[in-house]
Amino acid sequence: MLGHPFVRAVIVAVALLANTALGQSLPAGPTAFVLIGRLHALPGEAENVIALSAAVDRKVEAGEPGMLLHTFDADPNDPLGFVWTEVYENSDALVFHLENADLGAYLEAVSPLLDVFTVELYGAVSPEAVARLSETGTPVTHYPNILGYVRDLTP
Repeated sequence: MLGHPFVRAVIVAVALLANTALGQSLPAGPTAFVLIGRLHALPGEAENVIALSAAVDRKVEAGEPGMLLHTFDADPNDPLGFVWTEVYENSDALVFHLENADLGAYLEAVSPLLDVFTVELYGAVSPEAVARLSETGTPVTHYPNILGYVRDLTP
């Protein structure tokens, strides 16, 4: 009986609802979360994408204290593929990032050099921050939090 797909689905749904009801999901907005940005450069443009990304990385580091981690990584299987990995302190930090003029200039400069740019959000992100990111026109997929925790690293 437990092997029946419907029964398994009901058990999973009840468990998810129970976790949410027990307060095990994170509140949307005030907690840290992850953003993954996937870029694919046009042929011959990888070096330009890297140069533009390096410049904006320095500016983000200097001007966005809510950006806890900001890395630009190479796809090991595609020399034209890159991934931004970003950890935000909270949803307000993402909104601040989106309002950063340096980010706007970067997106304007790098977009013509790409054939793919998508964003994935992982975690308890506020609806406002998700909406603001979606307004950029970049395809966004939000994977909302079901359960978990954010460790307090304050001394």
